[in-house]
Amino acid sequence: NYIQAAESAKTLDDLNPLSLMMYDDFICRVHKCRTNPKLSRPVQQCVDYIEMHLDQKIRAADLAAVVGYTEYYLTHKFKAETGLCINNYIKFAKIERAKVLLQSTRLTVQQIADGLGFTTRSYFIQCFKAVTGRTPTAWRAQAGQ
Repeated sequence: NYIQAAESAKTLDDLNPLSLMMYDDFICRVHKCRTNPKLSRPVQQCVDYIEMHLDQKIRAADLAAVVGYTEYYLTHKFKAETGLCINNYIKFAKIERAKVLLQSTRLTVQQIADGLGFTTRSYFIQCFKAVTGRTPTAWRAQAGQ
C-alpha cells in the first residue's frame, strides 16, 4: 500500500502524510513486538503508555493514574517485573527511539532531543552516551556504515 501511494504521489507535499502514516505504523508494529506476555496487565499498560508518549515528559504519577494504582505501589511493581525503575525504563525507551530516528532520518541531534522531550541537548547526549557508550553523532556515523 505504501509503495502504491508513493508511486501515485505527484508532489513532495503528497508524500508528507504518507511518511507520517508509515512512521505511525512502524511505531505500532514495534510496540506489538515489544509486548511482553510475562508482564502483568497494569505494567504492560504502563509500558504501552510510555512507548506511545515518548515525545512527552512522563512521570510515575502519570502512569499510576493510567492504571489506577498509587505511585508507591506502581513503582515497586514496575521494578519487580521489568528490573528497571520507571525513570530508567523511560530513559531507555527514549534512547531506543532516538537510535531509530538517528538511523532513519536526517533530523539533527537537537531536533531529536526536543522531539523526545529532553530538557536540553547536552542532557540528551549524556543519557544517550550512558546507554549506548557513544554520542548520538558517533552512533549515527557508525550505524550509517
